Amino acid sequence: MDKPIIPTMPSSSAGYHHPLLRRSWPPDLSKMSPSDRYRLERKYKRRVRIRGAHPASWMRFTGTLQLLTITVLPAYMVLIMDWPMAHPFGPLREWMWRKIDGVKGTTFGGHLERGKATEEKPVPGPR
Repeated sequence: MDKPIIPTMPSSSAGYHHPLLRRSWPPDLSKMSPSDRYRLERKYKRRVRIRGAHPASWMRFTGTLQLLTITVLPAYMVLIMDWPMAHPFGPLREWMWRKIDGVKGTTFGGHLERGKATEEKPVPGPR
């Protein structure tokens, strides 16, 4: 396909701007006047500065990681983690495990101990 689908702008743009016309890229700097060349360099240097000043993807990743740390870690500590002492959130944990057992339709096969489902499994012997 030799011809572009969308026509390109001529080097000297007319007064009327057609919305479907696009500039050819990369521009031929030898055909541009020094003032047009300077304007083009200034525009793209500015865009590079703006893009480098605000790394959006890094900021989004860092913010998401902070939110996950702030929400998931305390939830894990309150609902799942075993503590070496009597658990201060025992009733909440028992309620949570009852709800999980209710959703599954069965229990884990054991009883709730400090909010955690435990199961007594026989130790397999030699066959």
